[in-house]
Amino acid sequence: ITCRKDLSESWQSRLGNTLARHFSIKLKQLQCLSSDKLTVAMASNLLVKFVSVITLLFCGILIGRWFFPVSDIHVYNSHDKIRHETLGESGIPCIVHQTWKSHRLLSARAQRWRNSWARCLPDCKHMFWTDEDNRRHIGMHFPWLLPTYECLNSGLQKSDLAKYTYLLHYGGIYAGIDTVCLRDFRNLLSKSALVFANMDGRWLRSVNGSYVQNSLMASRPEHRFWMALLKRIVAKRRRNKAVGSTPPEQTTGSVVLMEELQQYLDDGRTDVRVFPSRYFNPFSWITAGNQGNPKAASCQTMGNMNEDQEAACVAAFPEAYVVHMHSKSWGGGKL
Repeated sequence: ITCRKDLSESWQSRLGNTLARHFSIKLKQLQCLSSDKLTVAMASNLLVKFVSVITLLFCGILIGRWFFPVSDIHVYNSHDKIRHETLGESGIPCIVHQTWKSHRLLSARAQRWRNSWARCLPDCKHMFWTDEDNRRHIGMHFPWLLPTYECLNSGLQKSDLAKYTYLLHYGGIYAGIDTVCLRDFRNLLSKSALVFANMDGRWLRSVNGSYVQNSLMASRPEHRFWMALLKRIVAKRRRNKAVGSTPPEQTTGSVVLMEELQQYLDDGRTDVRVFPSRYFNPFSWITAGNQGNPKAASCQTMGNMNEDQEAACVAAFPEAYVVHMHSKSWGGGKL
């Protein structure tokens, strides 16, 4: 029998933790044991600690699910095979893409907006992308685009770039995280391979009178428009190295999108449709609060509406399928 007096408290502290300490074999009981018995005792001690840690993690998950219920919207995984039925002749798959910085949204309101899409289009696949997912996706499928992505200074610009790649690679519907889906609109997508929505208001820039915003877009996969748009963004980046000081609308957002869309239409393409604002974007930051649209008198932007005010705002647009709340979280608004 070998007396193991060299087993010190430091060894025990490295092996144990606060919870498992109650289940540990006392150090003095391990002293003066045969080496075989000591090995068995140590293994048993480790097993007890392992089971304790697993139990603690399981309880934590149960508590988390109780206090923070998870929606039924799928979280993107790079190993997912994203395939789904297409919508009529358009070839647009029934996939809804949304993105945010991380898996946890900032407010119950944002979660409510996000959940509206699952209720509105329950048969579609719902993909939620984080910043980490976006970078991995671009690096995997568009490595030539990754340097431009990395050089963009704002999260808004990066998410703009990412959303175009979703539609190019997978196709489907892109919906901004601050949009609310009110009713199924898939029948509107059955005839066109590329779909956009006008935004309410009078604007200096437009495509045939429509201010096309990138908060609601739909496309079949591998549509040539998206590759042309990405190349335009990269070219503008090369011409203007000060992209960080240029408004996002001009570098990756609606302005550069409209430039490419205008070129696409000028080339005689006919597989695209831009829906009127009353369907998908019935008010904007220049018409909210009765600043040009009497119907928008009860609407506010920048996340300044409570739930009752939101309901009154939405009720003012009975023809709408989707309402964009224009929280403008990238510009100081509240999501």
